[in-house]
Amino acid sequence: MNATEWAEAQRSQAKLDALTAQLADREAKKEHDLSAACDDCAVDRDQVPGPETDLARKPTPRHRPASRRRSRGR
Repeated sequence: MNATEWAEAQRSQAKLDALTAQLADREAKKEHDLSAACDDCAVDRDQVPGPETDLARKPTPRHRPASRRRSRGR
C-alpha cells in the first residue's frame, strides 16, 4: 500500500467513524424519547383513580326520564 492509498483509507475510516457517531447519536435520542414517552404514560396511568374509588361513588344515571308534569291544555 502506497502513501496515496493509505491516505484514502484514512479518509474513508474518518467518514465511517463520523457516520457511526451520527447513528449512535440518533439511536440515543430515539431511546431517550421513547423512555420519556413511557414515563409520561406512567404518570398519566397513576393519575387515573383505581377501581376501589369507583365503587365508593354513586353511579350517574345514563339518561334522565322526561318530565311527567301534566300539560296545561288538558
